[in-house]
Amino acid sequence: MTVRLAVLGDPLAYTRSPDLHRAAGAALGIDVESHALRTPVAGLPARLAELAAQGFVGCNVTHPLKEAARDAVTRASLAAERARSVNTIAFQEAGWYGDTTDGPGFVDLLRALHREPERERVVLLGAGGSARSLALALEWAGCRSVIVSARRPEDSRFAWGQGLDSRFLGWRSEEEGDALAEATVVVNCTPLGDDGLPVALERVNRGACLVDLVYAPEPTAWVRAARADGREAVDGLGLLVHQARRSLSLWFGREVPIEPLAAAVGWPR
Repeated sequence: MTVRLAVLGDPLAYTRSPDLHRAAGAALGIDVESHALRTPVAGLPARLAELAAQGFVGCNVTHPLKEAARDAVTRASLAAERARSVNTIAFQEAGWYGDTTDGPGFVDLLRALHREPERERVVLLGAGGSARSLALALEWAGCRSVIVSARRPEDSRFAWGQGLDSRFLGWRSEEEGDALAEATVVVNCTPLGDDGLPVALERVNRGACLVDLVYAPEPTAWVRAARADGREAVDGLGLLVHQARRSLSLWFGREVPIEPLAAAVGWPR
């Protein structure tokens, strides 16, 4: 039987999710068919109903659908509820189930980079759904210092609600500069890629690992500049691989090895 999967987003100009879906199927001896489907926020409910009716097992959702996906599912994991963000949907007999694998996948990525969350001081640039998922997973993994830089920190603090211990600082503020100077991990959770650097490298602790959640055919300008400066930096392809493994394990009902996924998309690069 063929397992049908998809990835949804808008504009979804570039995605490697179908490659990861097929690679996991090949590794487990499962025939997988995967589609990348451009889907605007307003069209998400109809798209999900269409996929469920056609017998799809599940789908990933990416920008800008993660918050809307939470409202579209019947049930959601505790992490998805707390982060108000869904990136993985499973069409189950009991209803559409939503989960967020972004945060747990990021913790997996950190550990693959030989960084234990409980020993890190993390600064998240941006306060959207991905940042919430990462902050929650980091705190659950024992990270005691998660700082969020937001353009409107008070609005973000209110939007995130209770239950997260993250500190909020103003974007490009003096306090942000102090946090960046002490950080051991700095994560770009904004859409800024080659169109603009999320933060100037000279503001960041030289020993920090820089992680850009943006991924494209090549590493982003920020990652390339950091590497040219002798810094440790990775782009969003690494997170994609690790969060995909967790999504695929949910759909297939068994553990998916990381090696064939990484090989399928050329990670690390």
